[in-house]
Amino acid sequence: MFTVCAPTTDMERSRSPPLNTSLVVCRQYDPDATLLLVGFFGAGKKTLGIIASIALRRRLVDFEASFRQEFQTSPQDYIALHGLQQYREVELRLSQDLLARNEKGCVIVGLGWIASHQQQLLLQDFARQHPVVYVRREDEELRQFVTSTPDKFERIFAMGNTFFESCSNFEFFNHTGQITQSRPRLPAYLKLKETERVFVEFLHRVFRLVHRQRRSADIMSAQHTYALQISPDQLNFGLDLEELESGADAIDLQMELGDISPRQLPGKMARYMATLRMHTRASIIVDLKPSTQSNMSTYSELLWMLLRLAPDFITCSLTCDAEFIQRLNAAKGHTRTIATHHQLTPLAGGPVSSDLLALHKQAQKLGFEALRMTGESRSLCDNLPCLALLQEMSGSSSIPIIAYNTGTFGRTSVCLNRTLSPVVLPQVKPTGVTLKEAQQALTSCFLIPAKTFTIFGQTTGYSLSPKMHNAAYTACGLPHLYDTLESQHVSDVRRLLNHEGHGGVTISLPYKTDILPYLDEISSDARDMNAVNTVVLDHVYDAAGERKTICRGYNTDYIGIRDCIHKHLSPANAIRDGTTALIIGAGGMANAAIYACYQLGIRKICIYNRTPDHAEKVADYFRRWAGSNPEESLHINILRSTKDPWPANLRLPTVAVSCIPSQEIGSQAPVTLQVSDEWLGSKTGGVFVEVAYGPSKTPLMEQVLRWASKGWIVVDGLTVLVEQGITQYELFTKRPAPIHVMRRVVLEQSMEYGISHF
Repeated sequence: MFTVCAPTTDMERSRSPPLNTSLVVCRQYDPDATLLLVGFFGAGKKTLGIIASIALRRRLVDFEASFRQEFQTSPQDYIALHGLQQYREVELRLSQDLLARNEKGCVIVGLGWIASHQQQLLLQDFARQHPVVYVRREDEELRQFVTSTPDKFERIFAMGNTFFESCSNFEFFNHTGQITQSRPRLPAYLKLKETERVFVEFLHRVFRLVHRQRRSADIMSAQHTYALQISPDQLNFGLDLEELESGADAIDLQMELGDISPRQLPGKMARYMATLRMHTRASIIVDLKPSTQSNMSTYSELLWMLLRLAPDFITCSLTCDAEFIQRLNAAKGHTRTIATHHQLTPLAGGPVSSDLLALHKQAQKLGFEALRMTGESRSLCDNLPCLALLQEMSGSSSIPIIAYNTGTFGRTSVCLNRTLSPVVLPQVKPTGVTLKEAQQALTSCFLIPAKTFTIFGQTTGYSLSPKMHNAAYTACGLPHLYDTLESQHVSDVRRLLNHEGHGGVTISLPYKTDILPYLDEISSDARDMNAVNTVVLDHVYDAAGERKTICRGYNTDYIGIRDCIHKHLSPANAIRDGTTALIIGAGGMANAAIYACYQLGIRKICIYNRTPDHAEKVADYFRRWAGSNPEESLHINILRSTKDPWPANLRLPTVAVSCIPSQEIGSQAPVTLQVSDEWLGSKTGGVFVEVAYGPSKTPLMEQVLRWASKGWIVVDGLTVLVEQGITQYELFTKRPAPIHVMRRVVLEQSMEYGISHF
């Protein structure tokens, strides 16, 4: 139910920049500022509030619960007993009290149920120094919570929508529909995990918390980066959304001003943003293009609205009024802005570039983070003058310059532009350039040197890593090769580390610790684990042409395990103080698993290994490691036999990771290990991750699968392979990984080779 009372003139009129400007001085808040969620009944505010309180480590304040505690009844029953007018008075008084007493360190939900003018003013005042998020949801889904005729619902929705827009400064679309066309039957817990991930990322952008999902180069760096152009029509009709993770650095959502009416745009844009966030880790650029000079007022108004969605970037035409641009940049918060200029003639440097140089200075002065200039090419001869302009301006610019000509004849300038070059998906390229074509062009110009990457270990013939990486290189137009080298001696790795054509090495069993003396640098997490599985080779040449190779060691195993646990752990088993993990095995992967659990916040861990002395060595290492940081604690127990009872002082595990191989080292004999059923007796189940993969399900996986009805989720080694491989690809290439390609190839190859995939 939603009640609207006496809407004010502000509520009845359409959105305008002055109204929103009054709510926002600057979208940058105290890191501990209270977060307020508003929206219709049924929009999911309380669920999102719980997610936010856990992610931000804040106290949840629910208005309805506070009302019940104060008046010993629900708001609905209070209205039935005392009338709407009296309820409005007590609601306002309680709302004022809640906001005054909880200005910091909280997440508040449930305010604004009665859309009165007094509440509007109260929430608007709170929004001046706090993020107030309007939670949207599909109209059809909200209808089920309102008993009324369609016409009445439309009136209620229109008035309520105006109210919530008027007193909030951010919008989030709670996307509760199916996640992708290719995964139509996801379990409910995974849908909620996707919602959690997207909302937490949104909050990180609101509060500018560190949130780096990729290990590739920054999209505004001097390296070549790409923006995949997507239209609303593609999102609405037929696009396989998994293709958004195609290896581009950013998604450029292109909107023509006339495509959607200004009245519909806020809701549709919030929905588009949620859809994109669910299917890509890439930065999102909202690229709204003005169509005619006469609609610049509407264009400016809609740009202001886009800031409410907290995109990574928005574009803004330099034809806008300078005063408006200054207000926009002052209020953009942590969204970055790109100035745009388009001309009907080709871009060119030299004597004719004075006007463009003036635009460059104007963009810098107005506070933009980048300048994008485009022209319309008429012949292939237009490309070199465009590149000359880019070179001329980039040398003296304090902001990145994006410059290229459009159309068939401008594709050369697109390929050689360095920052956020536009690329398209293969199926929609009449005149555009695909990412594969763009990087093949750079390879042909010798701007991307071919490198070889190798997996090194005692048994590498069964590995799917070469197929996975080579398919990713091919899909993205990179000239690299990934091969294998088996050896019984770790010293043989030298010939890979010293080879000029090598770009990196994957270290397999049993050399993940033995490799450490061969490295020049080791990442802090790999040093913590005392294990490296990824070596990146950086070849540096001095003035005399002498080569020096720097060997840098990383560990992506723990990232793969960590992400598999996080993505599949149901909300009922959210990690809290008493959460316990079971690690099975005591080799190098066990180190990665323990570290992954630690990074997720698990501080109580049990290790079982068939050789208890090996488990004790692992436990002793991590006890010493944790002891070096007195602010953190880590309690590790050893289970010496599968017949041991679970320690009485620990909860049963809700996270279990098997780090043992599927086959005995040096033979084809399967590992037949199982654990005590008592250890799997958690009332809420948990997530079981098996790191290894092989031709059949292991007895241990078969055992855990029998507990699926009790809530245990099984994640196989192929999923771990892909998750760690994503980070490894990005460390090797400095490029975003084409995740959908890597997943597809691993699945196809596992079926071809008869490898079990659950």
